[in-house]
Amino acid sequence: MTKKTSKTAAAAARSISPKGQKARAKLKTAALAVMEEVGYHRMRTTDVTVSAGVASGLFYHYFKDLKSLTREVLEDFVAASLRVEDIEKDVSKGDWYGRMFAHNRLVVQAYAERPGIMRCLLQLADEDEDFSLLLRKNFIRQLRWLTQQMPRLFSQADMSEHQSMMVVYTLAGTGETILRDYYVNQEAVLVGSELDVDQMTELITVMFYRGLFLENPPEGKMRYTANLQAMRKS
Repeated sequence: MTKKTSKTAAAAARSISPKGQKARAKLKTAALAVMEEVGYHRMRTTDVTVSAGVASGLFYHYFKDLKSLTREVLEDFVAASLRVEDIEKDVSKGDWYGRMFAHNRLVVQAYAERPGIMRCLLQLADEDEDFSLLLRKNFIRQLRWLTQQMPRLFSQADMSEHQSMMVVYTLAGTGETILRDYYVNQEAVLVGSELDVDQMTELITVMFYRGLFLENPPEGKMRYTANLQAMRKS
């Protein structure tokens, strides 16, 4: 769904009566639950209407087709999962590990709580170039806060904006890979020992921090990964 199309859909939704908006919201909530359970490839219109408790004949009154519903639901999920303005509200100024942890935890929590939806996001991105572009833009938006700080953090390195993005994108991409394989693909070699959200977030943040600063995080930050402090070349 392009930006123009999204605005058109939003305008159409606002023109619906309060009762209609409530039914529409029920359909979207139901679609999210169905996609989490069976994926959007296997989702049927009747699955959504039954789960929502809405008459099947009303579906097309609110949505053009199942794909348009899928796109809108997944776009809403991505937007709600970001909440960039709230991410660092409890982090002390200058706490770089804390800032990274806060950003990473938001992503880890999305994968841990909604692995089925994250699978749908990845699948739809493979099939729909516009949606793929949306995900990439959001990913870059999440990284932009750090790339903008790179010249100040590493003034002696004289890094260009592009090189800063390449470094941060590479480090963040490593975290995305393990999240996909751990929560979505459930790779046996990874899920043999179950990690909670904070442990996974710590693992990703510590590796990111070490890769960026070439040192361990400040003392007391490493719990699940405490033994990694000994991982240094003598």
